[in-house]
Amino acid sequence: MVEKITSYWQELTDDNRLLIKQIGIASVALYVVFQFVGLLLPFVITGYTCYWVYKNILVENPRVMK
Repeated sequence: MVEKITSYWQELTDDNRLLIKQIGIASVALYVVFQFVGLLLPFVITGYTCYWVYKNILVENPRVMK
């Protein structure tokens, strides 16, 4: 299996090798970005919800805070 991949890689032109490397790097970068967004998305949603509740409910009705 490794021999097939190695021989296939050696038969490729330089342009095709570069394209495969760029696609690999782009896929890893896209994976990292999606993981980062997936990590931060709950914090952003929670923060925005708390801010909205504070601005629209707690400030207009100060008795809720007592």
